[in-house]
Amino acid sequence: MTARRTDGLAVLARLKRHETENVALQMGEINRALGLIEAERQALMEQLNERGDPGAVEATRVLSDFIRNVSQTIQHKETEARRLRENSADMHNQLNDLFAEAKRIDLIRHRRAEARKRASDAAATAAQDEGFLSIWLQDGQGA
Repeated sequence: MTARRTDGLAVLARLKRHETENVALQMGEINRALGLIEAERQALMEQLNERGDPGAVEATRVLSDFIRNVSQTIQHKETEARRLRENSADMHNQLNDLFAEAKRIDLIRHRRAEARKRASDAAATAAQDEGFLSIWLQDGQGA
């Protein structure tokens, strides 16, 4: 196994790790955005529930406009949240795929490192055996 091939696997592993970190960061941003949307939705619902006396005739029109505006805003926020949840699910799948790829690359790197070690050990053992044989033959000829 060439050092160049091993270096290529190391680079590929680093790239997958970097890509995985980027996807995880994007998922974090989506989750933060979902949290903000939910907090805004709750605040709007509280405003809607705490609004002034709806019995006053002059307040009825203003209250009606306010309720309509809040309802539209909540609907928009829920649509945005739904889109973000879909993106989050897609990114979660992508993150799982990246983890699986990174694991396969690490497994291949580990197997190749073991194969190189076995080959190196076998070469060292063969060289040592050859040296012992050479010494044995020299000792046998000298006697």
